[in-house]
Amino acid sequence: MKQAWEDLGTDFAGHEKVVIGDVDCTQHQSVCQTHGVRGYPTIKFFKAGNKEGEKYSGGRSKDALSKYVTDQIS
Repeated sequence: MKQAWEDLGTDFAGHEKVVIGDVDCTQHQSVCQTHGVRGYPTIKFFKAGNKEGEKYSGGRSKDALSKYVTDQIS
């Protein structure tokens, strides 16, 4: 999963509508508590203006993640 996430970030680097990021819950516990992170990896998708985010439960490959992101911004 880690490599797929890093590759996804590279693919969308500089995209005007997409930011791929991650949070280390050992360093930012309050962020993870606020967003209900209980297991790792947890993936959430935040559309502009949505501070709650939507839990992603699809495939964990780069292709699956990329398709999801592309579908969301289309």
